[in-house]
Amino acid sequence: MNGKFYLLECGDNDVLSFGEDTYKVHKLKKALNQSLTSDIGAKFNDSLSDNGVTIDETILKPTGDDDSGKWFSQGIDCEILRLGADRWKKGKVKLKINLEFYIEEQSAVETYRRNNLKLEPSDSPLTDLRQIVHQDESQPENQ
Repeated sequence: MNGKFYLLECGDNDVLSFGEDTYKVHKLKKALNQSLTSDIGAKFNDSLSDNGVTIDETILKPTGDDDSGKWFSQGIDCEILRLGADRWKKGKVKLKINLEFYIEEQSAVETYRRNNLKLEPSDSPLTDLRQIVHQDESQPENQ
């Protein structure tokens, strides 16, 4: 992609058009998640091995089943040591693939955000300032 495209966040109920066909974003996301099968997980495991990353089989397949799709579903048990931390923390590592939409013009992104901005008047950071200005205007001036 060249510099003329800008990332636009889209919701599950937004609609994408491919020529004459239109689909809600959630339908594409569902298909994407279903395509993340054990075949992709197995290829990922192979690629890890090819790059010198060997993960114990008892961690990858605790039940003995070849469920390499766990990378995308429930995740793989592991621990993390964060920079500056004093101990390891247990958790899971999970691979996630995102569906992204890029819009052609920046002005279209700004218009979209402006049209979809849902701020209640009380949520505006300027509410307090408006109240102060209104109070100052309603008080008589001292001379």
